[in-house]
This record gives sequence, C-alpha cells and structure tokens, in this order.
Amino acid sequence: MDTRVKYYSLSAIHKKCGKELEQTALRVINSEDYVGNTAQFEEEFAEYTGAKYCCALNSGSSSLHIALKALGIKPGDEVITVSATFQATVAAIKYCGATPVYLDIEADTLCMDTTKLESKITPRTKAILPVHLYGNFCEMGNILTIAHAHNIPVLEDCAQAVGTEWKGRHAGTFGNIGCFSFYPGKGLGALGDAGCIITNDKHYYDIACSLRSGGVDSSVRVCYNYRMSNLQGEFLRVKLKHLDWVIAEKQKIANKYRKFLKDYIYMDPHVQHSYHIYPILTKNRDKIISSLANTVELKAHYPTPCHRLPHLSDATSLPITERWAKHTLSLPIYPGVNTNQVIENLNDYTMSFL
Repeated sequence: MDTRVKYYSLSAIHKKCGKELEQTALRVINSEDYVGNTAQFEEEFAEYTGAKYCCALNSGSSSLHIALKALGIKPGDEVITVSATFQATVAAIKYCGATPVYLDIEADTLCMDTTKLESKITPRTKAILPVHLYGNFCEMGNILTIAHAHNIPVLEDCAQAVGTEWKGRHAGTFGNIGCFSFYPGKGLGALGDAGCIITNDKHYYDIACSLRSGGVDSSVRVCYNYRMSNLQGEFLRVKLKHLDWVIAEKQKIANKYRKFLKDYIYMDPHVQHSYHIYPILTKNRDKIISSLANTVELKAHYPTPCHRLPHLSDATSLPITERWAKHTLSLPIYPGVNTNQVIENLNDYTMSFL
C-alpha cells in the first residue's frame, strides 16, 4: 500500500460529487449533443464571478490566445507580462507574433512588480498581462491606473486564480478580459482540458465566440477550433457548486502550513487566496524533493522561468524571478491531504527556509 502523500488527489472532491458526475456523463451521452452547447455553464460561471459574459473554451492556453486576438494583438506588438509563470502565458503572446516584454516580480507576493511597469511601456505596447500566480492577487490598482493613463488594455491571467477575490470582487473582472484554466488539478477542474474567458465588454465577447468556432465565421477572420465540449461544460457545472467548499478546505490547510512555516508569501488582507499552489522558498529545494520522494510528493513550480526557456529566451535581467525559480517548492494542498505527515517530514529542513 502506498502511504506516500500525493502532490494532488481528487478523491475527496469526487466523493462529494462523483455520483452526479456519473449521471451527468450518461445524460450527455444519451443526448447525442456533444459540441457547441455550453451556454448554461457560461451563464453560471459569469454569475459566479460577477462578469457579464463568459466564453467557454477547450483550455486555459486557448483562452489566453483568444483573448489576445480579441484585443487585436498582432505581429510587431509588445505585451508586458512576467516570466514567473507557466509558459502558456508567454506562448500565447508568441502565437500572435507579438513580443513578450518581461517585468520582474515582487519578492513578497511573487506577482508582477508594478513599480517598474510604466518604464516598460513603448509605442508598441498593446496590452498588459499580469498573472495571479498560485492563486494570489496582483496589485491591480497600480496596473489599471497606469494602463488607463496610456490607453492600454489589461488581460488578467487567472489560470491559477479561480475563486480568488479582492474585497469580494473576483479576479478576472478588473481588466478588460480574464482568462481561466479548468485543467483537472485546478480548484475548479474539468475531467480533461477546458478553459474560458470572462469580460464585461460585449465587443471582446463577440470576437472571442467567433474565433473559437473553427470556420463558422471564416469569411470574416481566421478562426480556431477552441470550443469546450458539452461534456466538460456539464462536468464543470456540477463542480462549480462545490468550488467554495474546495477553496475553504484549501484555506484551512494553508493556515496549518502557515503556523508551521512562520514565514509565508505576503498576501493583502483584502485578498481571498484560492491556493491553487502553496509555495515556500527554500535553499535546498531539489534535495528536499529527492529526499522525501518516498513519503511526500513535492513539486517545483517552475524551475525554469520563461525568459530562460530556449524557445522563449530573453536577455532581460530579472533577479527576483531567477531567485524564485531556483528556490520555490510547492507543498500538497487539496481537500483530504494529510498535512501532519507533510509537516513532520519537512521538519528537518525548517532552518533552510529563505
């Protein structure tokens, strides 16, 4: 019997809704209607986030690409973002033929350092793309003030921040468009790949819905086959009803970790963190992962920042990002995780925390 603590498990979540998921799958199968009918999920997710419009898509990566295209990003344009993120953020910029312009992150939040944002703006800057990394919340006030002053649209990468709020307002509703991923391990996870965008701007919504439908509107523009399947939309409707419970469980686990770790990434007291990932910074990250492999599964998100990946390389100096990539260690955080076992096994390494 494997007694190791897995990095992630869906068993507790699916215990709450497994029967309904099975019934949903059978209902969709028997309907013989499998593509192009996700309107109910879109309506319910828009209502949950407080957005006017939601466009369901087949992945978080597609949501970023579609959103940038809706904003009109094209070859020669620049998009300001961070290197401290999953590479899909930057890849979407490259899909459009645009150039990513990297900002460093704050050492205490691991989100975009907005103090240097204005210095990166040029006549070619056509969008700002902050990332709510790990489920924390970027300093959107500063970002929006600067963006409005220069008439630049803001696209929020909320792939890891479903359910994250600032003063009761959901991430993704501050900028022009918010992008979400429903990869299975996310707080709201499909049973496969899925994603969406939300917006309060009908113009962007209409373009996104047109672009996702692979040739339906091909007489007007080049389109993509980025539709969410009806089955994933229905699965997400089931799991959306349990999202607040998932976040509450993760918050309880985070509080236990915080008591043990003492020093944690700073979070604005007005933020409801959704804790997609619980990161710590440690001097001997790789040794810990290797040493505890048989007892606790740990991860590094992400050991190579985007600007150091060969296909996304950039000579920009990002010292905080480099430090983050070298030392970040992700702890298991999901409903049902054995936090005591995690803490006990990490106990020998507490003095090496940064």
